Formats: sequence, structure tokens, C-alpha cells
Amino acid sequence: MDLSIKTSIGILITVFTSLPSFAAEVFHSPSLCEPEKQVLVMQNLTRTPQRAWTQVRLEGYVDEIQWDVKPQEKLEIKSSEFLSEMKYFSVKPLNNQAFRFTVKCTEGLTWTLTSSTSPQVSHYVPSQARSFKIYLQNLFLQSQKVTLRAFDKAQNVVAEKEITIEKSYDTESLKWNLSSDVSRIDVVGTERLHSDVFYIQNNQEIQSPGLSQVAKLSPSSDKVYFLVSTKSAAADEAFVIALDEPSKIATAREQIQNPLLEKIIVAGIELGNGGFNRAFKARDKAPYSWSVSRVDAFADFAHIDCDGSPDLTEERLEQKLSEGGRICFWRYRVIRELSPEEVRSGKLK
Repeated sequence: MDLSIKTSIGILITVFTSLPSFAAEVFHSPSLCEPEKQVLVMQNLTRTPQRAWTQVRLEGYVDEIQWDVKPQEKLEIKSSEFLSEMKYFSVKPLNNQAFRFTVKCTEGLTWTLTSSTSPQVSHYVPSQARSFKIYLQNLFLQSQKVTLRAFDKAQNVVAEKEITIEKSYDTESLKWNLSSDVSRIDVVGTERLHSDVFYIQNNQEIQSPGLSQVAKLSPSSDKVYFLVSTKSAAADEAFVIALDEPSKIATAREQIQNPLLEKIIVAGIELGNGGFNRAFKARDKAPYSWSVSRVDAFADFAHIDCDGSPDLTEERLEQKLSEGGRICFWRYRVIRELSPEEVRSGKLK
């Protein structure tokens, strides 16, 4: 096992933004047993060395530890090496497809980490069950309300529960015992959210698979929307801007028609998706927790301090907003115009 290396936010931001295409998914997990009794397993599925970071959110920053995993290695890491208490954590791989992450407790409970951040997820129960353990992780900087709905085999709602998660990046856990068999539980939030559902069968807790739904947004008919991404054929990050000034709308359209006119978008951001900003290239097309509130300029050059990416902005949003909320992603350009329906549904025509 290679030595882990703790890295500061400043160093990590420099490293991430200097990479040619850094857009890793983040895999989320609650802690279901004490750190000294919990093991994170990083399984490298490839024949090449791979890298991942464990992430723990502390007051005002993210504590990250780097792990290098040998080809096809199963690296077992005691959670006490990166956690000081039972707490939500995440894992960020450099290669999205290279790993399978699982966590196991010495008591026998095992679960697989998933990367869903959609506020709407359906958890299916292969066998009829009545008792559940549910873990909800608020991935937004403010509180949010979450509705749980349980469905029977005929897809009728048999129970409903509403929960408010008061703190940002906090975990709410609960037991839910129902009077009838359940085949599905829907988790519906208002902002980015991660959920883990376990059903109890024969005194065992079994993880229920989750299927992310594409959340509907509410774009305004008074604005014109544009998709912003990299020109790479394998681009895996994109965000949306909304314009209402005729001159800026014309400039954005010119850049789509003539690549020689492409420029960097220098803009200010604010908290909330604004009814239009989502991770268009992500599998779950989850709404971002931020949106462009103003486009200051389309520029040939921009300062390195506001470089980055949409996902990195999401991950470091609290810090980004505290520093003035300015973005100028060097590699990102306007690539197409979007209809309000495409923005609402997350589906490109």
C-alpha cells in the first residue's frame, strides 16, 4: 500500500485545474459503524495504476487524502485513517470507470458507494419488505426538505414521510417500519442529494439499488439559454447559462456559428440552480447548486484565479462564493443554444 498524502485545498485546486480533462464523479457514503470498525475497499478494475482521494468535509474546507492503487489491486483502508468520527464521506477517483468502491463493517454489513446526486431517486426492493434504514445526505449549502414515498407492488403509495435536513452536507438517518409490503421507495428532494436505502430481510440489512430520475427545472421564457462545455468529443462536464441582453445573446450565437470567435465566459455565480443550471453531461443530469447570475464578458484571456470546471465549482462552492463567486473556465466555450424545454427536461433534441 502506498503512503497517503494529505493535500491542502490550494494545492488540489492547482492540480485539478491544470489537468487536461479532470471531471471525476464523486462517490458518497454514510458511516454506518465506528471508523476503527469500518473498512473502505478501493478495487482497481484496470491493468494500470489508478488514483483516488477520500474526502471529509470539515468546517469551511475539505480534508482530502490521496491513495494510489496498483493494477487490479483491492486496497483496504481503515476508515480511521481518514475519519475521526462516524461521518459522511466521499471518494473521488481520477478515472470514473476504473474503480468499484465498497465499505464493510466488522459486524458484517457491506454496501457499495454510488455517485448519484439527483434530488429524485427511486430505490427498488427485489423482495417485498416492510422495514427500512434510510440515510440522506444533503449536498446543498442550505437546509432542504425531502419527501419519502413508499409504493406497493401495484405502484400505489402506501406511506409518505417528510424530513427536513437542517445543515448543509449533513446526514439524516432513520428507520421506517411499514404495515404493508413495499416494492419501491422514492426519495424526492429540492436540491442535490444522496440517498442510501437498506431493507431488512431475515435480520440482515441489504442495500436497495437506486435509480436516479432526471429532475425537472423551471427555466424562464424571457431568457435565452446556452450550453457551455469543452470541445472534446468525450466531454463529461457542461453547464447552462441564461442571457437576456440582445448583444450578449448575439455574441453567444456567433461563437456557435464561428469557432474562430470562441471566447472565455467571465461571469459571476450565486447559490442555487436558478431554475436552469444542471450537469448536462452527467448520468443523472443533476441540477447544480449554483448558477451564473451575470455574464460580465466574453474574453480572449482571463485570470487563472477564476479558472476551474463546473464540477470543481460545485465541490468547492462554499469557498468559491466566499471569494466573490467569479468563474472563467479556460477550456469551456458556448457550444449550442438550448430551448426552454431542453433546459427543463435535461434532454437534448
